[in-house]
This record gives sequence, C-alpha cells and structure tokens, in this order.
Amino acid sequence: MQQSSNPARAAVELLGCLILMASTVQAAEKPGILPPLPGEFLPCIPYEDYIDYQAPMPDKPVFDIRDYGAVGDGRTVNTAAINAAVQAAQEKKGVVVIQGGDFVSGTVKLVNGITLHIALDGVLRASRDSCDYDPMALLWCEKAQKVVIEGPGRILGEGEVWWRPPRKRAPRTPPETFVLQEAMDMHFDAKRGKRGRRPSPFIRLLESSDVTVRNLIIENSPGWTLSIDGCTGVRVAGVVIHNNYHGPNTDGIDVVTSSQVEIRRCFVATGDDGIVLKNGALTEKSGSMSDIRVSDCTVMSSTNCFKIGTETANDISDVHVSDCTFFSQGVWPPALSGLSIESVDGAHVERVHISNIRMRNCMAPIFIRLGNRNRRKVKDRQGRLQDIHIHGVQASGAEFPCLLSGLPGLPIRRVTLQEIEVVYRQANERLEILNPIPEQETEYPEFWMFGDVPAYGLWARHVEGLRVKDFAVTPRSVNQRKRLVLDDVANAQLQ
Repeated sequence: MQQSSNPARAAVELLGCLILMASTVQAAEKPGILPPLPGEFLPCIPYEDYIDYQAPMPDKPVFDIRDYGAVGDGRTVNTAAINAAVQAAQEKKGVVVIQGGDFVSGTVKLVNGITLHIALDGVLRASRDSCDYDPMALLWCEKAQKVVIEGPGRILGEGEVWWRPPRKRAPRTPPETFVLQEAMDMHFDAKRGKRGRRPSPFIRLLESSDVTVRNLIIENSPGWTLSIDGCTGVRVAGVVIHNNYHGPNTDGIDVVTSSQVEIRRCFVATGDDGIVLKNGALTEKSGSMSDIRVSDCTVMSSTNCFKIGTETANDISDVHVSDCTFFSQGVWPPALSGLSIESVDGAHVERVHISNIRMRNCMAPIFIRLGNRNRRKVKDRQGRLQDIHIHGVQASGAEFPCLLSGLPGLPIRRVTLQEIEVVYRQANERLEILNPIPEQETEYPEFWMFGDVPAYGLWARHVEGLRVKDFAVTPRSVNQRKRLVLDDVANAQLQ
C-alpha cells in the first residue's frame, strides 16, 4: 500500500486492509466458504475522493453504543445494545455513535430524527447468523423521517458467508476471440450461488422521507446493498460501495417506487447492477416514480452500470444522469451494458436525459428495450418507452454495438443519440447472426437477447422518431458488418 501524507487517510486505508484480511481469514476457517478470488474485489478504491475523514459529528446529544453494553471485539453480537441506543436517542433526536471497535450486529431499526454515525475507528459488521435478523436487513428504516446514516466509518456485509463458490473461476484477461455465447456462459458460471436466507436488502429505507445517507463506506454486501423503496426526498452523497464482483444479486443502489431522489458523488463497485431504478410492484401503495438525479458517480459493475428496469410495471419519468464514469477492469467478462433503459412490464418510461458519460470495458455501451414480459400478467402490451435523450458518451473497450429494440406495433418513440464515440477492443470475433433475428417479446431483457446483430455501431428495430447525430464507432480491424442497421424505423434523422 502506498504511504499517504494524510494521516486520517492512511489510518482508514490501514484499517480497511486489516478488516478485509480478518474477514478473509475468518471465511477460510469455515468449511464450504470460499474467500475472495483474484479479480473479485477492485484492488484500488479511491476512498479519499469520496470520503471526508475529518467530517465532524453532528452537534446533537450523543448516545455511544458502548454505554448500552456493546462490545467491539469483532465477535460479540450487539444487536440488543445498538437498538437500545437507538431507542434512547429517539426522544432527543440524538446521534447514535459507533466508534472504537468492530461491532457485530443483526437488524438495527432506525427511527424518526436520529443520526447513525459510524466514526473513523468504528465498524458495523453484519452477523453471520440469519437468526439475528428480523426483518432480513442490517439497517431497517421504515416509515421514518429525518434520518441520517453517515460515516466516515465502515459497514461490512460478510458476503462470502452467504454464498456458495462459483462454478468456474473467471479469467483475469479477455480472450483473443470474442464469442458472445462464451461471454454469456462465463458471466453466469463465475457468479457465486446463494446459500439460504441472507440480509438483503442490506440497508433498506422503506416508505420513509427526508433521509440522508452520506460519507459512508459499505463493503461486501450479501445482497442488494442500499434499497430506497417507497420513499420521498432521499439524498445519497459521498458513499463508497465496494462489493464482490461475482456476488449474486449484489446491486449497489436500488431506487424502487421512490421520487425526489438524488445520488451524487458516489463510487460503486459491485457484482450486479450498479445504480438501478425499478418500479414493479402492483399493490394498493404502488404508483409512479419521478425526479431521480444521478451525477458525478463512478460505477464498476459485472452487469449493468446504470439501469432502468427490469421490474417496470409502474411509470418512471424525469430521470437525469450526468457526469458519470462506468467501467470494468481486471476480470472477464466485463460489464454487460454501460446504460440499460428498459420497459418490459407495462410501465411508461419517459423523459430520460443522460449526458457526459465515460465508459471503459462495457460490452454494449447502450441498450434500450421496450418488451412485453408482462410479469404480473395484467399489462399486456401497455408499455411505453419514449423521449430518451443521450448526449455525450465516450466508450472504449466495447465488444458489441448499441441496441434499440421495441416490438412490432409497439415502437420506442423519440430517441436522440448525439455525440456518441465508441471504440471496440481489438480482437478477433466469431459471429452467429440469426435470420430473422427473433423478437423475444416476453424474454428477460439483456443486450445479448437477440444474439449477434448485423451492425457494429447501432442496431435499431421498431423505433419511431430516431435522431442520430455525431455518432462515431471504431470497429475491430476484422469487422465485416455495417455501421448502422435500421429495421422498421420511422422518421429517422441521421447526421
């Protein structure tokens, strides 16, 4: 580890290394638990770009969990003590402080008005016993207002404890010849399997409002990391999520049926979708979601870096994503898609604005799909996907073209792709292009769902109102495909 001139930074980096080493040793002691493999964790996390190690504790009454019996030895389960501190802090809207140790816990239930502060020398570690969770989450915030969860300390999920080993170990370097089916197979074979009940979502905000998550490190989540479900007015800023690249369903940040959500200046490295918007439930409380803003974030994902979908039974609108970096490195296959925008269960997804995006090693830079999976079987062919504006994308290391596909009689409407620059990874390629390319109307949406396609730059089908301007693609030197292939595309403007 490179020596740092910042004492606080050096301390937190050393603490992080010691914690990870201890977790690996403990995992190796248990039969059937495979500790992290090479490539499963990003080796260099720029914590100092996101975490303010000198951030002061809020000027509120302090409730130190040690005063309620918590023991920070990395083994004692402190669920009762931490929840006692939370209840004591509720009346005075105080600060529950985790400091001076490694505190194991099951479910902690957050309540109105409190701040959970994990100090620089504090660790909140997930219990390895599923009996310690009720419900199955480490932090549970339900029907609460004005709650803050903050660091600069760490929350650890002990991911490998909850999973089985992968079927195959993923290679560290890409193949000399790209074959889509081989990439698909390795993507699934390298994933770890689920092992029984696990705390997922790991941190769940449910039907709450005016909640802030900031200046916090979350590592090795066993499932969804941070779920914002049925909430209004949530701010996530300066959060580092560092998960196993092959952990199953370890989404970074899930925004579910929530509105007025801001995600800013976060770093997410994870084994499933990085930042994802979903709106799939059909209940009495279900409804549309809007006003989601994502900016200045960096995401490393083994699946989709930014995604709308897959669960899309209810409407999603007014989404703004800007000034972000999406990437993968040090393991094969890389991220599936940089940007994935989907409506497949009947939702109206509209007014999505994306700008100034840099990508590195994302197989398909852009994937946009209007399908008819109709998961709840009540919204057959009712979906809509329209008014999508993507401006300013630079992507290197691509393996696949950009794809847009609606359905016959159900087109994607009004899409603008402007100032897009894509450079392929140089390699050989073996293509198998079906003729005709299947519609896959009800299938799960992923960029590979149609197999190889006859374009290297952009393949668009069933689109009405497509505008493409300043769209540059550098293919492989062995390329024999066309740059653009449009099928059933009306009112196209190509410049």
